[in-house]
Amino acid sequence: MTDPSKVLHIRNVGYEITENDLLQLVQPFGVVTKSVMLRAKNQALIQMQDVASAVNVVQYYTNLQPSVRERNVYIQFSSHQELTTVDQNTQGRSQDAQPNRILLVTIHQMQYPITVEVLHQVFSPYGFVEKIVTFQKSAGFQALIQYQSRQSALSAIDALQGRNIYDGCCQLDIQFSNLSELQVNYNNERSRDFTNPALPSEQKGRPSQSGYGDMGGMYGLQPPGARAVTYPQVRIAQAFL
Repeated sequence: MTDPSKVLHIRNVGYEITENDLLQLVQPFGVVTKSVMLRAKNQALIQMQDVASAVNVVQYYTNLQPSVRERNVYIQFSSHQELTTVDQNTQGRSQDAQPNRILLVTIHQMQYPITVEVLHQVFSPYGFVEKIVTFQKSAGFQALIQYQSRQSALSAIDALQGRNIYDGCCQLDIQFSNLSELQVNYNNERSRDFTNPALPSEQKGRPSQSGYGDMGGMYGLQPPGARAVTYPQVRIAQAFL
C-alpha cells in the first residue's frame, strides 16, 4: 500500500471530466496547491496543501464512491510526495508532448460538421491563429491549431479543454502536439493558412491535406459537383460568443 502523501492519484478520468469537476471533489477537505490532468492515461494528480487534508479525502471516499458526470472515479495516494512545476505545466497536458504553440484537438460526440471557420471562431479569442488543419483518424475527427505564440496555446487549452462547441455535443479534447510547424498546402474547408490567403483552394487529383489524414466525403465535405448536404441550423454555445 502506498504511503500517505499530499498528492492524490485519481483514475478513470474520462474526457468529459474537467479539472474543475475534480477540484470540487477535494476542495471541501483543504486547499489545493497543484493539479495535473493526465489525459493520455485518463488520470489526474492533485496536490493538497498538506498530508492531513489528503488523508481526509482518501478516508472519506473510501466509504463513499465518488462519481463525476455519471462516471465512477477512484482516488488513492500517489507515489509522488510533491508535484514539481514541470509536472504541473507540461506532463499533465500530454503524455509525450511539451507545451508549444500547436494544439491537437479531438472532437467527441460530433453531431454536426466542424469546419475550419467554426474552429477559428472558437480558438481565435485566445490569440492569433496562424494555421488550421482538419483530418479524420481512428480516434475520430481531429484538428491541428497553430497559434502565433505558445502563450496563446496555453490560454486556449486552459479555457477550452472539455468544453462543448455546441450545446450538448462536439466536445473538445485538447493536448499539445509534437509538431513544430504545420504545413498547409491549400486554403479550403479542411485546412487554412491565415498568414497566406493566396494559397490555392485545391490541386487537381489531391483531394486531401497531405500528411495529416483524409476526411474524404465525411461530415458534408463533398467532391466538386456533388449535391450539398444540408444540416440543421445550430448555434455555437453561448460561452464561446
